[in-house]
Amino acid sequence: MTTITEQNKQICLTFLDEVHNKHNLKAINDYVSKDVVSHDPMPNQKAGTEGVKETMELFRSAFPDKHITINDSMAEHDKVMVKLTCFGTHKGDFMGMSATNNPIAYEEVLIFRMKDGKIVEHWAVADAMALLQQLGVKEI
Repeated sequence: MTTITEQNKQICLTFLDEVHNKHNLKAINDYVSKDVVSHDPMPNQKAGTEGVKETMELFRSAFPDKHITINDSMAEHDKVMVKLTCFGTHKGDFMGMSATNNPIAYEEVLIFRMKDGKIVEHWAVADAMALLQQLGVKEI
């Protein structure tokens, strides 16, 4: 018998694979609540699923070969934590930086809160310094 906690974990892992590895932005509507709260949004990110879609499109246009590897995951009650590594090549503009063709690899920890089988809250801690250094940023 599968518990709700195990189902929540599988939903999050499937969501990440669909959006990041299969480039399926339609999956956002399937797995994310329309009024999801992103506690660590990108600068100027819109609220809800529209903001999530725009952020995913921003990364996809800058890193068209972007993919992730799940390093670890755990779930308890209504929360799911995932530690992953993002890989890609900087082929398009990213936050005002022109394409460098540099390969990137950085780690990120995500926490999702689930309700009724959908992601309703999201926290993210990414190694932004590693990403920026790989893009050639000398000073911040």
